Amino acid sequence: MLLCASSSGFAQVNDFGVGGILDIPSARMSEEGVLNTTYSRKDIADIYAIAYQPLPKLEAAFRYTIFNAREKSPVLGKPCFQGADYCDIGRDRSFELKYRLWDETDVLPSVAVGIRDLVGTGAWGAEYVVASKEVGRLDLTLGLGWGRLADRDVADNPFGYLSDRFETRPGGDGGLGGRPATRLFFRGERVGLFGGLRYRLKQWPVDVVAAYTSDSYARERNFGTVDETSPLSFGVEWSPSPGVRVGVSRQQGNQWALSLSAALDTAAATAAKSPNGFGNGNAAPIAPSGDWWLGMTNDAEASGLLLRHYALLNDGRTLQLRYSNGSYQLEADAVRRILELAEQYAPVSVVNVALTGDWAEMPTHSIRYQRRQPSPSRSLPPEVVVDIGPAQPEMTPTASRNFQYPNGAIGLGIDARAYLFDPEFPLLYRLSARVRGEVDFGGGWSGSAIWSQKIASQFDRITRESESALPAVRTRLKEYLQQGESGLDELALIHRQKWASSLYSQTYAGVLEEMYAGVGTEWLWRPFDSNVALGANINWVAQRDFNKRLGLQDYNVVTGHATLYWASGIHDFDVAIHAGRYLAGDWGATIEVQKRFANGWSVGAFATFTDVPFSKFGEGSFDKGLIFRIPFDLYSPKNVRGAYRTIIRPINRDGGRMLDNWPGSLWENLRGAHSDWLLRNQPRMSPR
Repeated sequence: MLLCASSSGFAQVNDFGVGGILDIPSARMSEEGVLNTTYSRKDIADIYAIAYQPLPKLEAAFRYTIFNAREKSPVLGKPCFQGADYCDIGRDRSFELKYRLWDETDVLPSVAVGIRDLVGTGAWGAEYVVASKEVGRLDLTLGLGWGRLADRDVADNPFGYLSDRFETRPGGDGGLGGRPATRLFFRGERVGLFGGLRYRLKQWPVDVVAAYTSDSYARERNFGTVDETSPLSFGVEWSPSPGVRVGVSRQQGNQWALSLSAALDTAAATAAKSPNGFGNGNAAPIAPSGDWWLGMTNDAEASGLLLRHYALLNDGRTLQLRYSNGSYQLEADAVRRILELAEQYAPVSVVNVALTGDWAEMPTHSIRYQRRQPSPSRSLPPEVVVDIGPAQPEMTPTASRNFQYPNGAIGLGIDARAYLFDPEFPLLYRLSARVRGEVDFGGGWSGSAIWSQKIASQFDRITRESESALPAVRTRLKEYLQQGESGLDELALIHRQKWASSLYSQTYAGVLEEMYAGVGTEWLWRPFDSNVALGANINWVAQRDFNKRLGLQDYNVVTGHATLYWASGIHDFDVAIHAGRYLAGDWGATIEVQKRFANGWSVGAFATFTDVPFSKFGEGSFDKGLIFRIPFDLYSPKNVRGAYRTIIRPINRDGGRMLDNWPGSLWENLRGAHSDWLLRNQPRMSPR
């Protein structure tokens, strides 16, 4: 086992949130699917980082930096030094990519290449090639650096032999940021040499670390943040539990540093749970009458499933069932549960079971299963052999579960909202009590409402005003957060319908999100066995009053997009390309990539480019961000289908902005019942 990672596959990260030692990178990475958050605190800067391992050999990190945080701390309210013009030398957002060129062997080290500031302002601008090798309990790292990592230079730039262009690194920074500074990458007359070591103690989960950096921190010395620096740093790191690390170090000979990191495996399998509310699991007796249907529906509902109706065909040899999944993240798990109940309850004469899945009263897929010979145990085989296909036409039901319409539910919960990356306040929060009501009117009609009531909030500290050259479709968020601390987040009516075997629609009207109300419609063409789907939506929306009641402002717009969806099957990545008109009236396209896991997690990124020039867009140049979907099921003792979905943007601007994801795209809502997702979740359900 390498020292670079624990048995859980979590890399030991540096101050910048990627695999490394103190302030230098290494060739170490976590296993695929690991999410790592890091906070490091020292005189030079406070760094907040989120890193993710989307591929086995690719590590990506987004970070937010507060330079010179000890002299001006918005969180602690410390003032600048009197008369000092360097007390606040900036807030910086940067994005790092690191790719492992080859893995470590018994002889060769692992080698990686990285860019520390891919789309930032250049404040951390550096590139590197680095090697790491394990020797017993010692992990050694050595690398060449460009940019900041060439301050303490040792040799000519080797790329200069390829082209004279590599020998000159252009001056200046990234301006508005947000764009790859390719003119800087691996450029410069000279390169620096950096290295480090990590030694794991035998008795305790503690590492002793040391690093030699080729970054002289000239920028920070020029601003007066620190005095003359040493290239040497030393420290210790303690891992109290897998994935959690605490580090203390003395860096550059002039400052103490503290680092905290926590890792989460988004690919971890969901812990096995008993069906919600189900009894002792004993097989039910086989009833000669229709009593079996009542028992089966009751146990299905206790398990978080709805059986809508059944039909007995072919002299009772075929049982056809229509069901809805309300609790299971994986549709395959819902199918297995229904088949278990069929084994327990269905009459002896039944040989074939046919299930039709249902979402919002729309049939989505069918499952065919050949029952084993009746036996006293009525157990399901460890690997169920099934046929999976598009929804099949249903016969006239023998009996139906009579649902009373309208029906609904009301829930009360706590909502925590974060306000991130403001130039003055890197993190503010609000806690609210949230009341959510849902009603099903039948026939594809439903409604929902959400009211949030503030419990505690820091949002009154926000002072940043909108300075946008575009209509302020998002940058007046401050007014909504402050004047609408308690208010209506949603109040809408929706109708869903399936028009043909592959064509779905949803139409909606009302208060659609925090800032907008209006009407809209979405259509999706999704062939069951295809990995490609086409969607389109169009909406008329008006901006809501800041107090989040029912009033509207003067601004309104028609917005909509055509979308190409592709379930690539490559490392579980889904790709979507949206093209159309955005809230500010700009036209363009968004590319979105998401990595999905069977446990319900998905992690992705997006970028939007429109006809708004970068200079008019403002800081950040174009809209971009990270997408997270966190399933409740992983953190609940019961099966829960819901999830928390959020988008993290490095900066809030007006260009390229869509409506928030309400009521959820048809593609997202139907994704779990698509053929590739049903088939890939083996051995929960194995195709024939």
